[in-house]
Amino acid sequence: MSRAVKLGTRGSALALWQAEWVRAALARHRIAEELVVIATRGDAEVDRPLHQLEGKGFFTREIEEALLDGRIDIAVHSLKDLPTELPDGLALGVVPERGIAAEALVTRADGIRSVAGLAAGARVGTSSLRRVAQLRHLRPDLEVVPLRGNVPTRVQKVKEGRDGLDAALLAAAGLERLGLAHRIAQRHDREIRA
Repeated sequence: MSRAVKLGTRGSALALWQAEWVRAALARHRIAEELVVIATRGDAEVDRPLHQLEGKGFFTREIEEALLDGRIDIAVHSLKDLPTELPDGLALGVVPERGIAAEALVTRADGIRSVAGLAAGARVGTSSLRRVAQLRHLRPDLEVVPLRGNVPTRVQKVKEGRDGLDAALLAAAGLERLGLAHRIAQRHDREIRA
């Protein structure tokens, strides 16, 4: 019997969902597999926004190193986390069909169903510089703040109003994959709108 293919992944709920998806695909072809969870710098350094960290590959470097030194056979990443240039010796092997490309507004108050419904000065968290720019263009009266952590943690921070958060913008696909679609107050299919 051949040894199991080792799949390297981060330990976040979304990363594990993605790795389990790959694992199931391999199992359909009767390929034995094993998940190997690898801690990354991006998971460890959550005290400041990603754009303030020096370097690149915050969620990939340690996994790439494990791939290069043979501790794992396959790395499972979100494409958005990959640097534009891969290290020598590595190649992008497979890109599965993309999940929906939509933004999702998650709010603390159940009655707030849109960006327009947020009060002036409301604190909205996001980790994406693109979302920051869109929000500031659409609603310059909002306070947009950095929001780090895995998807369930971000949703919980909003729900509890931690750090004064009133809302957050996240990827709708991640919320849906983790069974958190019920927390979506407003979906934005192309760009953030009021």
